[in-house]
Amino acid sequence: MTEDQNALLIFMEELGEVAAELLKLQNQVSKAIRFGIDEQRDLATSNRERIQAEWNDLLGSIQVLAKHGVDLQPNIAAIAAKVEKVERYTSYSKQCGQVS
Repeated sequence: MTEDQNALLIFMEELGEVAAELLKLQNQVSKAIRFGIDEQRDLATSNRERIQAEWNDLLGSIQVLAKHGVDLQPNIAAIAAKVEKVERYTSYSKQCGQVS
């Protein structure tokens, strides 16, 4: 295996870890929507705290990728475009009566 292939293999492994973290984060967000952001049932932490923990795990995975040459620095213009798009479609959802 070449060094490039090794780097790609490491990247592939990290992508699997990021995917797993995203699924856990998605689950925590779903719980927060269903039961409230600060609800914690019989658990030691609230939905908010578990979302924060999963988010930190995801950011840690991104830092690991950066150490392997995969730099995922935020693109401010792309982020702003996404925010504008979300706001536009939220406004449309309000017009459709789906968001109040």
